Amino acid sequence: MNNQYPIRTLALVALLFAAAAVPVLAQKRTFKWQTEACEMSGTYNAKKVAKERLADTVKLMTQYSSAGLNAPTTVFKPADLPSLSVAALDAEYKQKRAEIASLKVLATPYWTKQQQEKLRELDQYYALSRVTIRGHKEPRALLEFPGAELCKTKYAQPLIAGGDALLNAWRTLTEEQAKKNADPARIRREYEAQLASSDRMKFALVEVMTFGWWNCANESIDYVQYDETQEREFEKQFTNIRRDCDEP
Repeated sequence: MNNQYPIRTLALVALLFAAAAVPVLAQKRTFKWQTEACEMSGTYNAKKVAKERLADTVKLMTQYSSAGLNAPTTVFKPADLPSLSVAALDAEYKQKRAEIASLKVLATPYWTKQQQEKLRELDQYYALSRVTIRGHKEPRALLEFPGAELCKTKYAQPLIAGGDALLNAWRTLTEEQAKKNADPARIRREYEAQLASSDRMKFALVEVMTFGWWNCANESIDYVQYDETQEREFEKQFTNIRRDCDEP
């Protein structure tokens, strides 16, 4: 009879060990996300990282990868000028900034910096968009944008001066565009037709503002660069990553 005690003791130890192992196994979770070409799935330790942080980090990488705001800031023809609205831009910017700032990204220096840089990018894009919308009616507002001094000299000053200065800037811009275009003759024909129109000053305003000022000043924005670094940093949270990718 006494020989049964060691067996019972071993059985009890085995049960305790199995019970202790359950929480460890329960910490393993699967998280799924998408890249441009792949369906991703990875195993992570729920005790070390929250699912919410994984999901919000994916949002930062994908949903908020574009700095742009949907509210139009330039137009391609004078008839569309009434569509520009500072109020619509302000409302969209306020909402988008709040959304990005509220994201609970992974608590690492890398992702904290990525979130801060995305907010900085949005702030700069908004500042440029706002002065550009205003600039269609009050060109001097363009000077309020910090930096982009060359753009101010080349495009903002002629927009402010108007008259021959604006027409000359338009002509120079058209020649620059024609040299880069696959059909330069078409660019020049369109320019000549608009120049002959009674609305030539409106055409000059739209062309110089959209293709001159905006394209130039836009290059001064500190855009977040997206490459494989973000994906590699994100994948550090996982083990046993699986990829289901589209065929090249």
